[in-house]
Amino acid sequence: MHDQQVLTDPKLLVREELRKAGLDLDTVISPKRVFIAMSGIIKEFIKQEAVIESDIPIGGKLYIFKSNPAIGLVKSNIGSPGIAVQAEDLIAAGVEELIHLGYVGGINPDLIPGQLIITTGAFNETGIATLYGFNDEIIYPDQTLVKEMKDILETQGNQFVQGLHWTTDAGYLETWGKTKKYRSQGAICVEMEAVGLFVVAKYRGIKSSAIYVVSDVLSEDGWSLGWSANDIDKGVSQLVRAISVGC
Repeated sequence: MHDQQVLTDPKLLVREELRKAGLDLDTVISPKRVFIAMSGIIKEFIKQEAVIESDIPIGGKLYIFKSNPAIGLVKSNIGSPGIAVQAEDLIAAGVEELIHLGYVGGINPDLIPGQLIITTGAFNETGIATLYGFNDEIIYPDQTLVKEMKDILETQGNQFVQGLHWTTDAGYLETWGKTKKYRSQGAICVEMEAVGLFVVAKYRGIKSSAIYVVSDVLSEDGWSLGWSANDIDKGVSQLVRAISVGC
């Protein structure tokens, strides 16, 4: 055994979890595509009656789209290490496409709460990327999946902003200096999960992408939260409706 050999295998743990539920990893039919969504977005899918609960315990509580059983939905873990573990479990169960649905803080002063964002790549301020062997400044999603998500939003008549963003491991340490730096390099927003998802997807050879709803804005004036109004809820509702119909 060489020093760099990985001793753990997510398939072993997933197989055991499925066995306890009376299922077999070799025969269970997992969804091909899974949306990994933040709690408020999950609630909107349920509110719109777009999903039903599944009895397959992978990546957390799994929901299946009523319109397409090949598409699933799970609640997102927080942070890049958290979503990386979740992605590993889902991939081990046979999922081939992972799409994160989350919230971002705008660092472009023109952004406002409730706007939809499709990322084209994430500036990497995480530790998980290096552990997976990716030292790039920007970690990119699968561009064919990005285009598909863009087409879905456009077909449903939803406006959105497309561009690079910044992923950090420290959500409460976003300084003005870093905000200016990433803004000057073309980033339009910041969040905590994309790099973790993208590097695992690349490492395991599957597709990934992400769509976000702006929840707050960082600017020269400080931190402006958007949760007190209903703009975020409107953005989430539009996003869920577009995905439910478009997929």
